[in-house]
Amino acid sequence: VFMGGCPRSGTTLIRTMLNSHPDLAMPHETRFLIDAYRRRRKWGDMSDAERRRELARWIVRQPKTRVQRLTKDFDAFVERSAAAPPTIGAVLGTGFAMYAERHGKRRWGDKRPSYILDLDAVMAMFPNAQFINVVRDPRAAVASIRKIGWFADGLSAGTALWLRSQRSADRWRRKLAPDQFLEIRYEQLVEDIEGTLSRLVEFLGLNPGGLESMLSYHETIDIKSRQIHPLLDKPVTAAAVRSWETSLKRPEIGLIETTLADRMARYGYEPVAAGVPI
Repeated sequence: VFMGGCPRSGTTLIRTMLNSHPDLAMPHETRFLIDAYRRRRKWGDMSDAERRRELARWIVRQPKTRVQRLTKDFDAFVERSAAAPPTIGAVLGTGFAMYAERHGKRRWGDKRPSYILDLDAVMAMFPNAQFINVVRDPRAAVASIRKIGWFADGLSAGTALWLRSQRSADRWRRKLAPDQFLEIRYEQLVEDIEGTLSRLVEFLGLNPGGLESMLSYHETIDIKSRQIHPLLDKPVTAAAVRSWETSLKRPEIGLIETTLADRMARYGYEPVAAGVPI
């Protein structure tokens, strides 16, 4: 199971809920799948166990991969990777399989917002994967991106990133089968959490009995950072759905609405400042 979407759209919240299900292990964000795939020529023929071992060692050595979130037994990880089937997907999935085993779960997944832009790599490695695309009101996503300070110009960069993410989602929605691609709107989640999670459970073929654990996700969170995710230890609320109205100036709202008018209309996001001079 893979999940992505424009950053600050609720992927971490949904990932935490999914990880709470007894059937599915979805660790806190890792960062090696796409980088490793883009370097696949470097690893060479995956039918060679030493090549698989070399790839696993590279993952362990790179500080940004966050492989420690999957396992701290790096020796076992390297050797199991070397013994994996001879495909890059099988090798890269080893750590996730170890994470799932450690938590007694039968399936694993991974979440990273940029996966929506890198689905060519994801589906090349895991052709039977299921993908969840998370969509949030672009005004809210952009306001949050700017608040975090990820870009020098969060307003324009965030707007462009939301648009790129949705264009990629459109392409893959057409390519993938209905049982491989599901879109979840953040606003629907917070307004009808049980109904939305039931859709997720059905789509993924998980045991419906695990829904109760998903609803109480905030009692067993595994993310300690409160700067970027300050509300994960609290039940879902719709109170902040329209907080962008106070964090964005009216001309900024107008810029987002004018740029993304067609796509906002598609999702039912009503404009409040369209046509306001920038």
